[in-house]
Amino acid sequence: MHIAEIATAPRHRAPVPGGPTAALLTTPGTSDQLAVLHVEIPAGGGMPEHDHGSSQIVLIPLAGSVEVHHDGQVRTLSAGMAAHIGTGERVRLANPGSEPASLMVVAGPPEFAGRVTTWPAA
Repeated sequence: MHIAEIATAPRHRAPVPGGPTAALLTTPGTSDQLAVLHVEIPAGGGMPEHDHGSSQIVLIPLAGSVEVHHDGQVRTLSAGMAAHIGTGERVRLANPGSEPASLMVVAGPPEFAGRVTTWPAA
């Protein structure tokens, strides 16, 4: 079993203006099948269109809301919802709210998490 604490996990900041911060809650030795990250998107911030490499992604909002722009559509996610993003799908994220949006992100396989750890320390 592996237990992680969001408050003490090292955070990385996406190298884009208004970008999110992310904390990897699993270690490379935890699982070769999936990774879990805590992501915070500042109010008015977001992430430009991107894909997740070979990873499938599940977004689970904990607080606030996040707009997921995908295939010409915009879906707003809030606590109590989840979204699956398949391999190769391109998305853009935006936080339209006045408070940070907090999300749990599950990536399987965990390769996407490796990208996040190359972001600068937050």
